[in-house]
Amino acid sequence: MLAVIQKHLAIDEVLTETMLAKKAHISVSALTPMMSLLIKRGMVEKIHSGDCSGGCGCSATATIAYRWLGEAKKTVPLNIISL
Repeated sequence: MLAVIQKHLAIDEVLTETMLAKKAHISVSALTPMMSLLIKRGMVEKIHSGDCSGGCGCSATATIAYRWLGEAKKTVPLNIISL
C-alpha cells in the first residue's frame, strides 16, 4: 500500500489527504499512520492550510495535504562502532 501512495504522490507531487485516500482506495483514518511513516522517513511533508479546525461551523475548514519530497536519504546507522 505504501508503494501505491508513493506512486501517486510522485506523479502529482501534492495531494490533499482526501484525494490521496480516494486514489489509494482507503479511508483517511487508514492513510494517516502510513503518511506518518513516510514523514518520519523524510519522503513526504505534511502541509496545513486554512485557519479553522472546523469546530465552529464556518466554511474555512483546515485542509491537510502531503507533498512528495523524494526518496529518503540513506544514512549510516548510529549503532556502528569503529575499532
